[in-house]
Amino acid sequence: MNIKELIAQHILDVHKGDNWTESNIKNALADVTLTEATTKTAASQNTIATLLYHLTYWNRIMIERINGIKSAIPETNGYEMSPLRTEVEWQQLKADNIISAHELASAIRNFDEIKLLHPILPGYSTAYKNLQGSSEHIHYHLGQIIILKNLVRSLNAQQFTH
Repeated sequence: MNIKELIAQHILDVHKGDNWTESNIKNALADVTLTEATTKTAASQNTIATLLYHLTYWNRIMIERINGIKSAIPETNGYEMSPLRTEVEWQQLKADNIISAHELASAIRNFDEIKLLHPILPGYSTAYKNLQGSSEHIHYHLGQIIILKNLVRSLNAQQFTH
């Protein structure tokens, strides 16, 4: 397996399972309700849903970079999502994240491996750092999602005991 194939598989694994952390986005969110996904806490300005939206946004930004497109990143950095109002919208957001992971993995697999050590775009770090960094970015926010999930559930449990 070549480097780009390993990175692509790592992207899929952190989204869908079988990665080294034994945690993944799909399983972490499988039992998260719309209410839990949209609950704000004192621990973060973000909700589980906004973190997932941000990851989906960045998966697609990385696809654009792979395709030579220098995207304008707004100050909101991919956290500006419309409020989720229904369980269907929450399920669609989760499904879209997995779709974006497959799209990114495919783009990585189709990337010219010879270019991995060259800037992904003029003025940027290497393609390897950007692509491997995507996996690290996803793991980072997966950790936040799991912490927020536990925190929201803890707060909800406390409400029922008081």
